[in-house]
Amino acid sequence: MNLRQLEAFAAVMKSGSISRAAQTLHLSQPAVSKSIAELEHALGFRLFLRTKGAALGITPEAEAFHFEVERSFMGVEALKRAARDIRNMTSGSLRIAALPALGVSFLPAVIHEFQQAHPGVLVQLQTRSSETVRQWIANQQFEIGLATRAREMPGIQTERFLRCAGACVLPPGHRLADREVVTPRDLDGENFVSLAAEDPTRRRVDRAFEDVGAEPRVVVETQYAMTICALVRQGVGCSILNPVTAFDYIAHGLIVRPFRPQIEFEYMLFTPTLRPSSQTAQRFIEFMIGKRDRMIAEGLFLTAE
Repeated sequence: MNLRQLEAFAAVMKSGSISRAAQTLHLSQPAVSKSIAELEHALGFRLFLRTKGAALGITPEAEAFHFEVERSFMGVEALKRAARDIRNMTSGSLRIAALPALGVSFLPAVIHEFQQAHPGVLVQLQTRSSETVRQWIANQQFEIGLATRAREMPGIQTERFLRCAGACVLPPGHRLADREVVTPRDLDGENFVSLAAEDPTRRRVDRAFEDVGAEPRVVVETQYAMTICALVRQGVGCSILNPVTAFDYIAHGLIVRPFRPQIEFEYMLFTPTLRPSSQTAQRFIEFMIGKRDRMIAEGLFLTAE
């Protein structure tokens, strides 16, 4: 029993005759008759009663068997639709993990654009520390990860996604608000909201102050950029931050100014190596790259040279 025989049987049941079934299938009448005979032999019972000069007779066994064939065809059609949806990205899901610096500002904008083009895809976004993001990707739990650089890990493919120059963020009305560029000496003695001690960028920021003998007064340490922005906006202090997150808070009164010397913030794109990348994941990465490149072209943040 094969699909060709079942299609011939279904066509005969629908049309009521072998000749009309042959026309529907674009086959010869003998070819359809042969398929029906082979199917009857495989099944072990008669499907049709052929009487010369009379209409084709349908056996009760054929009626019962046709019901099951139709059910199976519905399943095949469902599989075809599923394959088509996957191919056209009109369904499915995508799991993304990112550190908060990109997970609360950059990625929501990308997801919005992506879902305008592919509304049937469910996007699952988890925001965690860079260490957790890298571990999830290494465990093959997520398809896309954005986090800071780290030592090589098995099961991960790494490439640089974004490198940008840190900006100085100031509370509304701050005395340095009119400066075109802020330097470490400008922040000497200022209340300062610092990145957490374990953040690799924290050491570069500290070194920039040490090199010129400037000593800002650290009043808060925290690991998340969005928390720093909220604290600075409340007037707790100023900070040096990645501009991707900072620019989202300008509309809320935050003042963002270039900082010299340049402090680089670098973010990596992580993908799992032990599972093939889906078409959906590849397409989403294209959207991420497009959004990143437009932001650079619009001057929303500086790309470090």
